[in-house]
Amino acid sequence: MPTPFHAGSVEFADFATGDGTKLVDGQQMFDMGITIVDGATGQTIADQGYDGGAAPVSLDNWSNAVPGFADALACASEGSRIVIGIPADSLGSIAQLPISDGADAVAVLDITKVYLSAADGADQFNDSPGLPTVVHAPSGQPGIIVPDAVAPTEPVVQVLKRGDGEALENGDTALLAYTSVAWDKPNEVSRTTWGSEPQAVPISAGDDVVLNALTGQTVGSEIMVIVPTGGGSSGAPASADIYVFDVLGISPVAAG
Repeated sequence: MPTPFHAGSVEFADFATGDGTKLVDGQQMFDMGITIVDGATGQTIADQGYDGGAAPVSLDNWSNAVPGFADALACASEGSRIVIGIPADSLGSIAQLPISDGADAVAVLDITKVYLSAADGADQFNDSPGLPTVVHAPSGQPGIIVPDAVAPTEPVVQVLKRGDGEALENGDTALLAYTSVAWDKPNEVSRTTWGSEPQAVPISAGDDVVLNALTGQTVGSEIMVIVPTGGGSSGAPASADIYVFDVLGISPVAAG
């Protein structure tokens, strides 16, 4: 590129436009290769992520680190290459790299994979009276409606949506969005990833009810898992934990 390069403001253009999944949510995860060039010298000061060895990042994560990326990445699709000119006062964390004092920068972003923002599989019919019902917000976020019934005494696994992606295998790292509530506290969300980044979970064979329930499930699926907890005076479970998992993808990097 011609040097010195000057950007009066953050400017970007799609050098190539992919036709894959789009980034539509701030917490949505994606894999990216990135090259950053010093505008004063034309020298490459960063070149990473092209070997598939980096952990997925979220749109919010990168937009917070480099404010100039926010508009460039919004609605970007898998398979795209985006070129961004960034003035010195908008470099964000790029300023920590060995860039010339006061220099602008050029970044080239390859969006190599975009993970789902929510399960997108086909709805499945489950004839299960006495079990929770799951409803969804427009974003795909699930809500759990617990019936006025006794909690089950054995684990229950239901496929609510069946995706057509890869199946989770032993040793994979699944990227999951989830919500859980306790059967006896249906109006309180116990734990959730919605509103923050999905969680990377290693899939392993064993005695864990949840991991066993997820093994073999496909990307794009939504799974409800009910795990009995505690014990009442009669020996029956006093309650149960209800989990709803959206399988968003398989990360190339094992969870730590």
